Amino acid sequence: MEEIKAIKGKEQRAILFRLLSYAKPHKKRLFGAFILLFLATVADITGPILVKIFIDDYLSPMNMPYKPIALLAVGYLLLLVIKMVITYFQQLEFQHIALSIIQQLRIDVFSKVQSLGMRYFDRTPAGATVSRITNDTEAIKDMFVEVIASFISSGFFMIGTIIAMFILNVRLALFCLFILPILYLLMRFYRKFSSVFYQDLRERLSQLNAKINESLQGMSIIQIFRQQKRLKDEFEEINKKHYMAGMQNIKLDGLLLRPAIDLIYVFSIVLVLGYFGINSMNSIVEIGVLYAFVNYIDRFFEPVNQVMQRLSLYQQAIVAGSRVFAVLDEEELAPGPKEIEHNQIERGTIEFKNVSFSYDGKRDVLKDISFK
Repeated sequence: MEEIKAIKGKEQRAILFRLLSYAKPHKKRLFGAFILLFLATVADITGPILVKIFIDDYLSPMNMPYKPIALLAVGYLLLLVIKMVITYFQQLEFQHIALSIIQQLRIDVFSKVQSLGMRYFDRTPAGATVSRITNDTEAIKDMFVEVIASFISSGFFMIGTIIAMFILNVRLALFCLFILPILYLLMRFYRKFSSVFYQDLRERLSQLNAKINESLQGMSIIQIFRQQKRLKDEFEEINKKHYMAGMQNIKLDGLLLRPAIDLIYVFSIVLVLGYFGINSMNSIVEIGVLYAFVNYIDRFFEPVNQVMQRLSLYQQAIVAGSRVFAVLDEEELAPGPKEIEHNQIERGTIEFKNVSFSYDGKRDVLKDISFK
């Protein structure tokens, strides 16, 4: 059984860059997908500004000229349609790139497994190897499909939102910037602990697959020697550990991925409303600016929530990547063909005398075998 270790920050970055290297053959399509992502983000950020113009320039002063209001309405609806169309093609591109990357990664892992020496298969259950080719590469696919696009989209959106806030009110935007270090610390804390928990969870899943594979392959022997109860107890023990590892992840996600972010969000809304409330004692408050700020804070925390939720997929992908690359980096290969000398045996005797053999030097496959 493999010892479960936490993946440190430096190792995580190395695994991430190695995974991203698989995207190099698709860099043109990836660039196009990022352009579409940027355009969709710009369209999304522009919407509240149009609403703010309508409230402050036309609704509050009760000035209702038909043509400008109609242009604002058409512009707002047009932005929504443009965003929807661009988002569709952008997601399609990311899906295509992700599936192509995982297709190549699976071929690489499968080809590597074909060339490994017998010592690897002696110490690694077949189910664990199957899990790395299937389950682990599927977790990596989720990172390319959802995590990378979501992180970049959220980054664009958060930067655009902050710029829009500064355009509306510099002082209040500076106050809102104090939220960023809190969010960074929260993400860092989550990454630190989730890395350990997801490593545990992936290992338990691998052990479950290994036990199932072992049982199915040896079912005739199990039934002949009446070993069903022993195998059931062993499977139940592994399944229990998998459940406990899953519960640890659920508790961490339940605490940090939503409630903590919601608490910071409420604090931000209170900050904005308090600022405008105090300001209203000395000057007139623009309702459009207030609406836009509250809307931008709401929109600011939407990508933050997306990033936090995708962090769990990111951690799973990093852990899965470490397991896949462990197979790809395996150095002990099967012996290659040697030159065949055309010798002939005319007479002789073959004798095995007190022969023992082990792949790993710990567990004997043959022990003190003699025959002639």
